[in-house]
Amino acid sequence: MSAAIWDQWNENQIPRFPREKVVQFVLSNFTTPVAPGTWALDLGCGSGADALFLMERGFNVTGVDGSSIGLANTQALVAQMPGTLNVQQACLSQFEVPAKTYACAISVGVLDAAGIDEARIAVPRLVDALRPGGKALLIFAGEGDFRIAGVPELSLHGYSRREVESLIVLEYGVSAWIDTCTTTFQNNVTRQIDWIVTIAKR
Repeated sequence: MSAAIWDQWNENQIPRFPREKVVQFVLSNFTTPVAPGTWALDLGCGSGADALFLMERGFNVTGVDGSSIGLANTQALVAQMPGTLNVQQACLSQFEVPAKTYACAISVGVLDAAGIDEARIAVPRLVDALRPGGKALLIFAGEGDFRIAGVPELSLHGYSRREVESLIVLEYGVSAWIDTCTTTFQNNVTRQIDWIVTIAKR
Protein backbone atom coordinates (compact mmCIF):
# COMPACT_ATOMS: atom_id res chain seq x y z
CA MET A 1 0.00 0.00 0.00
CA SER A 2 1.19 3.50 -0.82
CA ALA A 3 2.87 5.45 1.97
CA ALA A 4 0.85 8.45 0.77
CA ILE A 5 -2.36 6.79 1.96
CA TRP A 6 -0.91 6.33 5.45
CA ASP A 7 0.49 9.86 5.42
CA GLN A 8 -3.06 11.10 4.82
CA TRP A 9 -4.40 8.74 7.51
CA ASN A 10 -1.88 10.05 10.04
CA GLU A 11 -2.80 13.63 9.21
CA ASN A 12 -6.48 13.00 9.94
CA GLN A 13 -6.82 9.93 12.21
CA ILE A 14 -4.55 10.60 15.18
CA PRO A 15 -5.54 8.34 18.12
CA ARG A 16 -5.40 10.01 21.52
CA PHE A 17 -5.13 6.90 23.68
CA PRO A 18 -3.31 3.53 23.54
CA ARG A 19 -5.31 0.53 22.41
CA GLU A 20 -7.04 -1.32 25.24
CA LYS A 21 -5.52 -4.69 24.32
CA VAL A 22 -2.04 -3.17 24.32
CA VAL A 23 -2.62 -1.76 27.82
CA GLN A 24 -3.86 -5.14 29.05
CA PHE A 25 -0.93 -6.98 27.48
CA VAL A 26 1.72 -4.67 28.92
CA LEU A 27 0.24 -4.42 32.41
CA SER A 28 -0.21 -8.21 32.56
CA ASN A 29 3.28 -9.13 31.42
CA PHE A 30 5.69 -6.42 32.58
CA THR A 31 6.47 -4.77 35.90
CA THR A 32 6.12 -0.99 36.21
CA PRO A 33 8.47 0.62 35.63
CA VAL A 34 10.51 -1.86 33.64
CA ALA A 35 14.23 -2.20 34.31
CA PRO A 36 16.31 0.67 32.90
CA GLY A 37 17.43 0.05 29.33
CA THR A 38 14.55 -2.28 28.47
CA TRP A 39 13.47 -1.99 24.84
CA ALA A 40 10.07 -2.35 23.16
CA LEU A 41 9.36 -2.56 19.43
CA ASP A 42 6.23 -0.89 18.03
CA LEU A 43 5.88 -2.26 14.50
CA GLY A 44 3.46 0.07 12.72
CA CYS A 45 3.56 2.79 15.36
CA GLY A 46 1.41 5.26 13.39
CA SER A 47 1.20 8.56 15.27
CA GLY A 48 2.56 7.16 18.51
CA ALA A 49 -0.24 6.61 21.03
CA ASP A 50 1.01 3.11 21.90
CA ALA A 51 4.66 4.21 21.82
CA LEU A 52 3.86 6.96 24.33
CA PHE A 53 2.20 4.43 26.63
CA LEU A 54 5.22 2.13 26.41
CA MET A 55 7.57 4.98 27.27
CA GLU A 56 5.35 5.94 30.20
CA ARG A 57 5.90 2.40 31.52
CA GLY A 58 9.69 2.91 31.31
CA PHE A 59 10.54 1.29 27.97
CA ASN A 60 12.90 2.65 25.38
CA VAL A 61 11.03 2.29 22.07
CA THR A 62 11.83 1.57 18.46
CA GLY A 63 8.93 2.80 16.33
CA VAL A 64 8.66 1.50 12.77
CA ASP A 65 6.17 2.83 10.26
CA GLY A 66 5.80 3.44 6.55
CA SER A 67 4.48 6.95 7.06
CA SER A 68 6.91 9.83 7.58
CA ILE A 69 4.04 11.90 8.98
CA GLY A 70 3.18 9.16 11.46
CA LEU A 71 6.80 8.99 12.62
CA ALA A 72 7.00 12.78 12.95
CA ASN A 73 3.79 12.71 15.02
CA THR A 74 5.29 10.01 17.22
CA GLN A 75 8.47 11.99 17.80
CA ALA A 76 6.50 15.10 18.71
CA LEU A 77 4.20 13.17 21.05
CA VAL A 78 7.01 11.64 23.10
CA ALA A 79 9.41 14.59 22.93
CA GLN A 80 9.14 15.33 26.66
CA MET A 81 9.38 11.72 27.79
CA PRO A 82 12.45 10.29 29.50
CA GLY A 83 14.03 7.38 27.69
CA THR A 84 14.99 6.82 24.08
CA LEU A 85 12.86 6.69 20.96
CA ASN A 86 14.35 5.40 17.72
CA VAL A 87 12.24 5.66 14.58
CA GLN A 88 12.59 3.84 11.29
CA GLN A 89 10.61 4.44 8.11
CA ALA A 90 10.10 1.07 6.44
CA CYS A 91 7.39 -1.15 5.05
CA LEU A 92 6.53 -4.27 7.01
CA SER A 93 8.80 -6.64 5.08
CA GLN A 94 11.84 -4.35 5.12
CA PHE A 95 12.26 -3.18 8.72
CA GLU A 96 15.61 -4.01 10.31
CA VAL A 97 16.23 -4.17 14.05
CA PRO A 98 18.81 -6.03 16.16
CA ALA A 99 18.08 -9.65 16.99
CA LYS A 100 17.40 -10.77 20.57
CA THR A 101 17.03 -7.19 21.81
CA TYR A 102 13.38 -6.47 22.66
CA ALA A 103 11.54 -7.53 25.82
CA CYS A 104 8.25 -6.39 24.29
CA ALA A 105 6.97 -6.12 20.72
CA ILE A 106 3.57 -4.98 19.52
CA SER A 107 2.00 -4.72 16.08
CA VAL A 108 -1.59 -3.52 15.96
CA GLY A 109 -3.61 -3.05 12.77
CA VAL A 110 -0.58 -3.60 10.56
CA LEU A 111 -0.54 -7.18 9.27
CA ASP A 112 -3.99 -6.72 7.75
CA ALA A 113 -2.92 -3.51 6.02
CA ALA A 114 0.30 -5.02 4.67
CA GLY A 115 -1.15 -8.33 3.46
CA ILE A 116 -0.06 -11.91 3.91
CA ASP A 117 3.05 -11.86 1.72
CA GLU A 118 4.60 -9.03 3.72
CA ALA A 119 3.45 -10.57 7.00
CA ARG A 120 5.20 -13.86 6.23
CA ILE A 121 8.48 -11.98 6.07
CA ALA A 122 7.84 -9.63 8.98
CA VAL A 123 6.54 -11.96 11.69
CA PRO A 124 9.61 -14.25 11.85
CA ARG A 125 11.78 -11.14 11.89
CA LEU A 126 9.75 -9.74 14.79
CA VAL A 127 10.11 -13.02 16.69
CA ASP A 128 13.86 -12.99 16.04
CA ALA A 129 14.02 -9.48 17.51
CA LEU A 130 12.65 -10.70 20.86
CA ARG A 131 15.20 -11.41 23.54
CA PRO A 132 14.87 -14.56 25.67
CA GLY A 133 11.83 -14.07 27.88
CA GLY A 134 10.40 -11.48 25.49
CA LYS A 135 6.74 -11.33 24.51
CA ALA A 136 4.88 -9.97 21.50
CA LEU A 137 1.28 -8.98 20.79
CA LEU A 138 -0.10 -8.98 17.25
CA ILE A 139 -3.62 -7.72 16.48
CA PHE A 140 -5.07 -7.74 12.97
CA ALA A 141 -8.36 -8.27 11.13
CA GLY A 142 -9.93 -11.64 10.48
CA GLU A 143 -12.22 -12.94 7.78
CA GLY A 144 -15.67 -11.35 7.93
CA ASP A 145 -14.47 -8.13 9.58
CA PHE A 146 -16.56 -5.17 8.42
CA ARG A 147 -13.45 -3.11 7.67
CA ILE A 148 -12.38 -5.37 4.83
CA ALA A 149 -15.21 -4.23 2.56
CA GLY A 150 -16.23 -1.18 4.57
CA VAL A 151 -12.95 0.71 4.20
CA PRO A 152 -11.89 -0.24 0.66
CA GLU A 153 -9.28 2.49 0.33
CA LEU A 154 -7.13 0.69 2.93
CA SER A 155 -7.18 -2.64 1.03
CA LEU A 156 -7.17 -4.62 4.27
CA HIS A 157 -6.73 -8.39 4.25
CA GLY A 158 -8.92 -10.49 6.54
CA TYR A 159 -6.92 -13.51 7.69
CA SER A 160 -8.24 -17.04 7.91
CA ARG A 161 -7.19 -19.34 10.76
CA ARG A 162 -4.96 -21.28 8.40
CA GLU A 163 -3.22 -18.10 7.28
CA VAL A 164 -2.65 -17.01 10.87
CA GLU A 165 -1.15 -20.38 11.77
CA SER A 166 1.14 -20.20 8.75
CA LEU A 167 2.67 -16.98 10.08
CA ILE A 168 3.85 -18.46 13.37
CA VAL A 169 6.78 -20.86 13.26
CA LEU A 170 6.79 -22.63 16.60
CA GLU A 171 10.49 -23.41 16.69
CA TYR A 172 12.20 -24.51 19.88
CA GLY A 173 11.74 -21.92 22.59
CA VAL A 174 8.79 -20.12 20.99
CA SER A 175 5.17 -20.44 22.15
CA ALA A 176 2.09 -18.78 20.68
CA TRP A 177 -1.55 -18.33 21.64
CA ILE A 178 -3.99 -17.58 18.81
CA ASP A 179 -7.30 -16.07 19.88
CA THR A 180 -10.05 -13.93 18.41
CA CYS A 181 -12.02 -10.97 19.68
CA THR A 182 -15.34 -10.06 18.08
CA THR A 183 -17.00 -6.71 18.72
CA THR A 184 -20.48 -6.02 17.37
CA PHE A 185 -22.23 -2.76 16.55
CA GLN A 186 -25.77 -1.75 15.50
CA ASN A 187 -27.55 -4.72 17.09
CA ASN A 188 -24.99 -7.22 15.79
CA VAL A 189 -25.28 -5.99 12.20
CA THR A 190 -21.64 -4.88 12.03
CA ARG A 191 -18.88 -7.16 13.27
CA GLN A 192 -15.26 -6.30 13.97
CA ILE A 193 -13.25 -9.52 14.11
CA ASP A 194 -9.67 -9.32 15.37
CA TRP A 195 -7.02 -11.96 15.71
CA ILE A 196 -5.16 -11.61 19.01
CA VAL A 197 -1.84 -13.44 18.78
CA THR A 198 0.52 -13.56 21.75
CA ILE A 199 4.04 -14.89 21.28
CA ALA A 200 6.52 -15.78 24.02
CA LYS A 201 10.20 -16.56 23.60
CA ARG A 202 11.87 -18.63 26.29
